[in-house]
Amino acid sequence: MIELMRASKTYDRGRGVRDVSFRINKGEWVLLVGGSGAGKSTILRMMYGALRPDNGDVIVGSHRLSLVKDKDLPTVRRLLGIIDQDLTLVADRSVYRNVSLVGEVLGWTKKQTRVQALRVLNRVGLHAHLDQYPHNLSRGEMRRLAIARALVAQPFALVADEPLIHLDHETATSIVELMAKIHAQGTSIVLATHRAELFDGYPVRKLYVENGELREGTP
Repeated sequence: MIELMRASKTYDRGRGVRDVSFRINKGEWVLLVGGSGAGKSTILRMMYGALRPDNGDVIVGSHRLSLVKDKDLPTVRRLLGIIDQDLTLVADRSVYRNVSLVGEVLGWTKKQTRVQALRVLNRVGLHAHLDQYPHNLSRGEMRRLAIARALVAQPFALVADEPLIHLDHETATSIVELMAKIHAQGTSIVLATHRAELFDGYPVRKLYVENGELREGTP
């Protein structure tokens, strides 16, 4: 369902990733584990087309991204629920409006938009915060809002870049538990993290990224 085939990306300073190959099958929960600058974010950004690999290719569903024109990339990205590190929440929109914006962009009816938005906000535990604005939320609640927005269009996979960053242990653990519930309900997950120990005991597959190279197994 998602596959990278010998994908490489080099930046001007020489850093990047080299010959990355792996496949994420339906129903899997995959961690990209590594420190800052290891190449995790580059891999994820290639996965949803924010970066084009210099060599190799990426397949998302039935789409080979090297054959997808830039103007058609948004259609492919809708197959994925994307959460980047800075969350990109809309500061002047309420919790509800941050999520309902997805339905507006996709051309849903007002009824469909409301039903879907309330469904996912209840799912992530934000049903009591509909009229709050992002700056009124805790860091954990902001993560939950980003997750809700990523899930509203019912993607087949959730792609998250460091969703536990800057969270205390208790809050990070609650986000991992939420991810586990989402995974158990049938959504595939791939996320980058440097806090792999918080996922011990969960049905995750760990891929380790170091100096732009990827390998499976123990660190």
